[in-house]
Order: sequence, then C-alpha cells, then structure tokens
Amino acid sequence: MSSKSGPPGHIECGIVRPVNTVMGDCLGDAGALLAARLERVIAGRYFASRPTHSPYLRHGAHHHG
Repeated sequence: MSSKSGPPGHIECGIVRPVNTVMGDCLGDAGALLAARLERVIAGRYFASRPTHSPYLRHGAHHHG
C-alpha cells in the first residue's frame, strides 16, 4: 500500500477512494430512507389528528348523478 505525499493528514491509497464511494452511497441511502420515514410519520400524525367524521359520510354514500 503506497501513500502519496500531500497536505498533513491527507492520505491517498488504493483503498481510500472505493471506501469513500461506498460510504457516500451508504450515507445517501440512509438519508433517503430517513426522509421517507419522516414523511410517513408526518402523514400519520396529520391523518391521526383529523376528525373522524366527514360531512360527505354523514348521510351514507355520496353519489354523483
């Protein structure tokens, strides 16, 4: 495993780029999953907080003629 000289703390080797790519992909996937979960939680709270009665359901099925 060879390293190239550069700024202090900067290490380049054959494994760094693939690992960074995999980690970046993993973080991107995790972010997408978290966003989807947050949308479901928000939607669930919204629908749970709405009244269960509806003016359209008071007199049975609503028909369009």
